[in-house]
Amino acid sequence: MLRQRPLNKITVTDIAEDCSVSRMTFYYHFKDIYDLIDWTLNDNAAHILEKCKGADSSKQILLTILRSLQEKKAELTNLMRSVQQEEIETYLYKMIHSVMEGSLSQQSINLSITPEDRAFVLDFYTYASVGLLLAWVKSGMETDPEQLVNQLLSIITADRVLNDLEHLHLVHTKGSESAT
Repeated sequence: MLRQRPLNKITVTDIAEDCSVSRMTFYYHFKDIYDLIDWTLNDNAAHILEKCKGADSSKQILLTILRSLQEKKAELTNLMRSVQQEEIETYLYKMIHSVMEGSLSQQSINLSITPEDRAFVLDFYTYASVGLLLAWVKSGMETDPEQLVNQLLSIITADRVLNDLEHLHLVHTKGSESAT
């Protein structure tokens, strides 16, 4: 239904009739339409991440994610018009965070960094990427996914991420030395 109309034009009755179930059956599984949307987004994210498991590189993973999002262009566009951006942001965050976390784990294996610094850098790059993806979705996903991934990966390089992690480690080390 989201392919044809925004969420605020869809009712529980519409969904129940389309699925040939009663309204009570719908409410047995979901408390409201937004609960269904949340479940659907999480399920979709899990399927996309499952597709990414065979990918060899971050580039392939990101391309898989973007192309999967592009396949759902009508649904995402109508969701963006109907729900708070936070729900779409959370959906994108889960996928991008998973990719970034895997990459960061490999890159930072020999670094002595605190879990807090690692989480900070991971969130920084994840939210930067999610912001770009939100802008891409809002603009109608016109930019070719490969071009967007190439731009993103030209900025978020392994060297840059490692440099940021090392820099945070040095700041903490110097900060604790000057405190003593």
